[in-house]
Amino acid sequence: MNKIWWPSKWLFLVLLLGACSTQQRPPMVATESVTMAEVKAVAVSKPRAEAKLGTGWGEGVASNVTQVNLRRVSERPLALQEIQYGATVAQGRALKELMLAQGRIGMAVLDGQGRKMTLTQSAQGIRLAGKNGARYQLHYQNHSNKTYAILATVDGLDVMNGQPGSFNSGGYVLPPYGRLTIEGFRKSDSEVAAFRFTTLNNAYVANTPAGDVVNAGLIGTAVFELYDPAAKAQPPKGKAFPAENGYAPAPQYRD
Repeated sequence: MNKIWWPSKWLFLVLLLGACSTQQRPPMVATESVTMAEVKAVAVSKPRAEAKLGTGWGEGVASNVTQVNLRRVSERPLALQEIQYGATVAQGRALKELMLAQGRIGMAVLDGQGRKMTLTQSAQGIRLAGKNGARYQLHYQNHSNKTYAILATVDGLDVMNGQPGSFNSGGYVLPPYGRLTIEGFRKSDSEVAAFRFTTLNNAYVANTPAGDVVNAGLIGTAVFELYDPAAKAQPPKGKAFPAENGYAPAPQYRD
């Protein structure tokens, strides 16, 4: 899918309800996202050498989208996040969720079963340990009443159009208090090729003219705020037993 661009406007995709979807926040349904990332110490021996991985063009997954034209509040990204991945576990603090844009957006990497994978944080940045053949997904949770654009890259390639990542590309819409799960490289308006860790020679980046293997092992996210006059955040729904959740709820920013 080629990028379509207008002055001050970009083409964005809204994921429809389905296997890979953006969802308005279900009325007070418990989610996997939490306000504070789970943190614990990880003690591992220093690996002798980093095993290089890339991301393959996996099986086709149903994923329906519709296109919308929205304007960015600013041409500068509100937040940038880079995750390095490989076959070895790095030393550092273990995290389950990253908080972007001053806590307005939670980001996690999910495995094939939808469980949060462990990220490690150190002076070298955020790292993720992958396993050859394993599937993963990029998950975002909006904790605010704002609408955002999520531009994601894997191995330096835009997950929507397969071209080198650029801030001038479109992206996926993350609605107020909504969720977004990106399961793969977009093949059409109804299908994506699943993200799967693989050896570098089998990676998509090594087998497409737009790819550069220097960028293998990197996951990037850029966040832009959008003007969205049609956005309507779903009001919370009442609960019969509101005190029975047992955990701290995520914040709901209204700025």
